[in-house]
Amino acid sequence: MNIFICGGVSPKMKEKFLEGISDLAVFLAEHGHTITCVGSNTGAIGRMYNSFKEAGGQALLMVPDCYAAEAAGMKGQMVSMPNLYSMQQFALKNSKATIILPGGNGTLAELYMTLDNVKAGFDTDPIILFNINGFYDGFKLVEQGLVEAGVLNTSQNENVFVCKTPEEIMKIISKRNVKK
Repeated sequence: MNIFICGGVSPKMKEKFLEGISDLAVFLAEHGHTITCVGSNTGAIGRMYNSFKEAGGQALLMVPDCYAAEAAGMKGQMVSMPNLYSMQQFALKNSKATIILPGGNGTLAELYMTLDNVKAGFDTDPIILFNINGFYDGFKLVEQGLVEAGVLNTSQNENVFVCKTPEEIMKIISKRNVKK
């Protein structure tokens, strides 16, 4: 199964929010999954990509023009993209699940664009937030507030999973292991 991986690329990301990413990457590679992600050697994406490649996994790197510097010197199959929106649309069309690692504004944009695609019925694949050391606890509060305000229906997030461990993510991926 091809999995879209979103996450931060900041080299300043705290180690406590990178824990478990390598374990998840090795699991995905060892079980024959492929990943599609932005090209970067740093942050959460860098940890995922490098661990995944070291474990023998096959990855497609998408490089939006605004992140070309982060992908400089990386090896592997790369696709140039004009912007984050194009990258996200390409990735959703060509993947069977999305895993959101910790990250900043770009990651939050990917998260909300992906959620909006699910809400609109364009995508029904699982969206998995890797809640490393409580990173996405605030998101859960925002989501609860949106439901309470009446602007989000809980059924719109039936395919959204918040997981604290690689093992929880592996269970969801294993249940949906269908080739796309």
